[in-house]
Amino acid sequence: SSGINAEYGDWEGHWAPASEWCDVCVHGLDYVPKLEHQPWELWFLLERIGLWPERAQFLDLHNSASKVGRPSDSSEIAAYVSELSDDLRTFLNQFYNNDMKMFGYDRV
Repeated sequence: SSGINAEYGDWEGHWAPASEWCDVCVHGLDYVPKLEHQPWELWFLLERIGLWPERAQFLDLHNSASKVGRPSDSSEIAAYVSELSDDLRTFLNQFYNNDMKMFGYDRV
């Protein structure tokens, strides 16, 4: 197990820190797209891997993590984070610390 605090439930699978299941240093990745910045990073990736001619099939994809089908903007994220308890923010910052450092995300 990843030492997850049981108070916050089972975070295995989808919510597990990327640093636990994908060591970017070992795999020597050239590029890690941040898809919350769509479409620019997705377009770059499609061109880079030779799928630019098929890009039309990606145009209608929506962000399934959002009820409105698009990534949350910074004001929406700030509103969500403001609702978190100090204990939960501390937990999230510790739990995702390696990911935040590796992928350049701000602490919550």
